[in-house]
Amino acid sequence: MKANISRWIILLLALLCVVQVASAFEIKTQTINPASGALEPDQRVTARYVLSYDMITPADLSDETFEISTGLQNPSWDFTVYRDGVAINNPKGMGTHRRVLTEYEIAYGDQDVELDIQMSGTVPTSANGKILVIKIEHLRDKEVKDTHSVTRDVVSSTQVAGSLSAQQQRLKDLKADMDEKAADGVDVTTVQAEYNAASQALTSAASASPSQAASYIATAKTDIDEAIALLDKAWAQKSVADTGATIESLDGMITYFVENRSMSSDPQVVAIMTKRESAVQFYSQAQDNLNAEKYPLARSKASDGLSKANEALADATALRERIGEGFGLGGDLLLYIGIGVIIVLIVAGVVIYRKKTGWDELG
Repeated sequence: MKANISRWIILLLALLCVVQVASAFEIKTQTINPASGALEPDQRVTARYVLSYDMITPADLSDETFEISTGLQNPSWDFTVYRDGVAINNPKGMGTHRRVLTEYEIAYGDQDVELDIQMSGTVPTSANGKILVIKIEHLRDKEVKDTHSVTRDVVSSTQVAGSLSAQQQRLKDLKADMDEKAADGVDVTTVQAEYNAASQALTSAASASPSQAASYIATAKTDIDEAIALLDKAWAQKSVADTGATIESLDGMITYFVENRSMSSDPQVVAIMTKRESAVQFYSQAQDNLNAEKYPLARSKASDGLSKANEALADATALRERIGEGFGLGGDLLLYIGIGVIIVLIVAGVVIYRKKTGWDELG
């Protein structure tokens, strides 16, 4: 029991330490300009942070620091310490791209203190990929207790040109695929809407600044991705629908053999019905995969079902041509009854005519 209590005490102490580390500083204000999007070489960037913090190291010891750094070129720094809302110090720190503020400059015991950080700089001309806008670290005994950082993408005219060309090619390929599928009867209405949006975004990108162009290109990429997914879905829907329609035509042929020609036990009809059942199984699997958004698999199963249904339909068509229309019930019966009635009337008319002629000759 004592061992369990000891473990609980150790756990609670550990949690308190975690809370203490997690609350090393709190961001009360965060402003970066430009606020979002990619940056460009030589672009000016500013940042301002207001932090509330807790430094536990006495001011006469040098083992607790705030370190603020940036990847921007020619940075300028301005630090102000506030106590109870009143500015009391403007520490300078040491360094250029990394400023180090010691507890001697910013620690004030249990007082309600805040650190106002203002920084500005420019994106290096040679910057590529990502750049560190600002990083704030709170260290104790050279161990990082809390950290916050912001990085941004950097794009140049050359990068934008390459990205724009790549997405324009994707849009061109999408249009060719759309036209091909539309010619096969696929409904591309929803795809067209995404295509139009992507086309407009790329048109805007072509005349925009690098950072704006990067945003337009990202939007176009999303639209193209969505259009490709929608086309994949529409194609699968058309494949499944075609298989269903072929099975329906096959069912009409089978109904003719069974009901009109009484051939349900004929081996040829039985073979056709067996192939039909196989087609229906593939069709059912295709529908399940379509509902599960597994579009390539849905098309594959629909293709298998369509192949089997077409095979059965070809057999049914050949069989019907071999046996001809023949005599059946329903419409055929009415036709033959009508012909029979006409023949009877003709015969009766001839007989009556002869009798009448005979009577006239006897006078």
